[in-house]
Amino acid sequence: MDLLAVGCGVALVVVFGAAVAGKARDLPAFARSLEESGIVRRRWRGWAAGAVTTTESAVVVLLVAPVPPRYGFALAAAVCTVFTAAVAFTVARRTPTSCLCFGGPPRTLRPVHVVRNVLLTGVSVLGYVAGAAPAATVLAGALAQSAVAGLAGAVAALLLIKIDDLRSVFR
Repeated sequence: MDLLAVGCGVALVVVFGAAVAGKARDLPAFARSLEESGIVRRRWRGWAAGAVTTTESAVVVLLVAPVPPRYGFALAAAVCTVFTAAVAFTVARRTPTSCLCFGGPPRTLRPVHVVRNVLLTGVSVLGYVAGAAPAATVLAGALAQSAVAGLAGAVAALLLIKIDDLRSVFR
């Protein structure tokens, strides 16, 4: 079960790390997208953008730090649940809002983004249930298996990050 937690942890570190890096490249654009969504008022958008980025950074830190990874998985599950609700709210209102989750070119929020966030919530919960040992402990005990689990997590993360591109390929 700890190897499953390693895979989930790597997936979440890659996803949240990419999200932080993407938002940091143009935090004002991300802040504007929060206002466009109707979830955050203009006067709070800068603060909200900073809070989101800080919280995502905390997930990464908690998942790589020598502390029980359950803290990171729990925070990731909470964050992904809030993101799921916010995106579902925006999509249901049919508010044309850009997804700047990972930086890059803006894309309109669609139901596929809700699915991505639900999957990330599931990965967070699965990681929480699967492992209580810090990742360094697991890696030291079974290096080859941990590497495979980490690679699987990284591939899953990249697929989730590029879900828009995959959607357009299979349309």
